[in-house]
Amino acid sequence: MKTKTNLTYSFDPHSLRLNIFENGKARGGFVGHAAEREFERLLESGANVNITNMSEDIRKAKVRRLRALWIKQGIDEYRDAILSQYGTDSTAKLTIAELNELLNQYSYKAPATDHVRKQRSLVLTLLTKLGIYTTNDDWERVNAYLMQPRIAGKLIYQMSSDELNACTQRLRAILHKQDPVEREIERQSVLN
Repeated sequence: MKTKTNLTYSFDPHSLRLNIFENGKARGGFVGHAAEREFERLLESGANVNITNMSEDIRKAKVRRLRALWIKQGIDEYRDAILSQYGTDSTAKLTIAELNELLNQYSYKAPATDHVRKQRSLVLTLLTKLGIYTTNDDWERVNAYLMQPRIAGKLIYQMSSDELNACTQRLRAILHKQDPVEREIERQSVLN
């Protein structure tokens, strides 16, 4: 004996997505103009289509994922500095495009070239001289220091070669102001 299937539909006009459910379980759907055409066909046939706003659910899921990334990386406490670039003080106020940009920025780790690895090593050496990086694998202080907008505003692995150079110059300037003995040692190393 064949059981009767119960098809239901939900359509999100903002994201142009039509989902089809069979007995309450997702069974597929349509995206884009195909979703619009199928939606119109379903309305003409008299089918009951639930209008939803799934794009808001998607945006909320992206906010949760971004916050989880920041917490995992130990930089969630610096979200105000990060969000200030977007003119807001809350991840809930970000658009989907802005969320995608931040997710790409904080989840993508490109393989580093030898040159970039040497630059990162130099930054860590300077941070060691400043007393910021004192224990191997203790990134909490390093992240806190580098996330300051006047230092870099980014984590070390997010910086490009040019940004690493600029950070190195800032750190050398800070060291230069701190210790005249250190200045002489650095001057001698440059001469040699």
